[in-house]
Amino acid sequence: MNKHSSSVLTLLLLILSVNISFGQYHLVMTYGSDITAQKWKTRTELPKEEINDDWDNNYSLSSISFNNDLWTVVSSKGLGYTLQAWRSRVDFPENEIRELWETGYAITDLTYGNGLWVLVMSKGSEYTGQKWATSSEFPKDKIKEFWDDGRSIIKIAYGQGKWALVGSKSDNIGLQKWRTSETFPKEEIEENLALGYYITQLEYLNDQWVLVLSKYTDYRSQKMLTSEAFPKEEIRKSWDSKYYITSVAYERENVTLEPEPIAETTTTYTPPKNSTNPRMTGTWSGKSLEDTEEIEMTFDEDNLFTMITEGEVVGGKNFKIEDTEMVILYEVNTATIPHQIDIVFTIFGIESGRMKGIFEFIGKNEMMMLLSEDLEEPRPKGFTNKSGAKPVMLKKITSK
Repeated sequence: MNKHSSSVLTLLLLILSVNISFGQYHLVMTYGSDITAQKWKTRTELPKEEINDDWDNNYSLSSISFNNDLWTVVSSKGLGYTLQAWRSRVDFPENEIRELWETGYAITDLTYGNGLWVLVMSKGSEYTGQKWATSSEFPKDKIKEFWDDGRSIIKIAYGQGKWALVGSKSDNIGLQKWRTSETFPKEEIEENLALGYYITQLEYLNDQWVLVLSKYTDYRSQKMLTSEAFPKEEIRKSWDSKYYITSVAYERENVTLEPEPIAETTTTYTPPKNSTNPRMTGTWSGKSLEDTEEIEMTFDEDNLFTMITEGEVVGGKNFKIEDTEMVILYEVNTATIPHQIDIVFTIFGIESGRMKGIFEFIGKNEMMMLLSEDLEEPRPKGFTNKSGAKPVMLKKITSK
């Protein structure tokens, strides 16, 4: 999928997974680092072209992680890197590390997710004399060995049943501590921040929290952002105060949804009257602009919504996500220009969220549609959308 791809299937599956899974994001925001500007993006696939675009605009990769079934990529200015390279491999990238070491690069990030090891190496970093090690058990003995040799913990990663540790010499890092725990180490973080330590890694790996704390030679201040959804607005507000993302983590809770009694203040979702349109009901086929993915959407007279692309079916009768029945409906309002459409997600008959969009009929049996990228975003005001989503051009193939 290219960077302009706006696969509605991927979008809907992402939204559904966010709304029926339970967990929390934990972001570390740091003041006093060298970062001067920052960008972030979450994608279902590694955003290779977007990373290249960031490099072209003088941003460097500062963090890559896999959280909540999404790649989270953070790019920053001010890190001092002169060149960067990144590699993704199914197997641990030991050959790539060796080759890039020989040309003057140092490991600045290493992570595992969605079946891939992702390695980031940079020139111009503060790191020298690097070593790495892997083990089937948490590498506490190897950490001590690295410390005894004057190396600091740069990154701990976990994937394919193995722990990976990166150690490096650095003039800016002094004392370090590490902790693992089954529950979020809130008290440990608060106590050590008060003692002058800073969080250099906080991740949920192999069903446990991994926390690395360091003392730096310069002053830094940190705060946590905790949210069930990725905290977009809080990040923007933190940027205004010169706090920048230095760590992203997500802890998923394994919760099975069960029907609950409907409270007196909760009513079963019922589509409003006149929420369908005879001109729309039926099956439409097409593709998004600047993309080649074929999309098929069906709008039934009873408000039921179904979509098929690349052989995957979303919505329709008897649709389930992780064994939980979900009904996806649609509502339209043709009294506005452009017309409005809402894709409504319901669980156990209760509305759990909706994705807002706009559409226009551009011919007898043709239609253009643009949906917001996620449930938190407002309805698009026009078909030229800065977020990156592209309108979908559809042609009616059957009527209901």
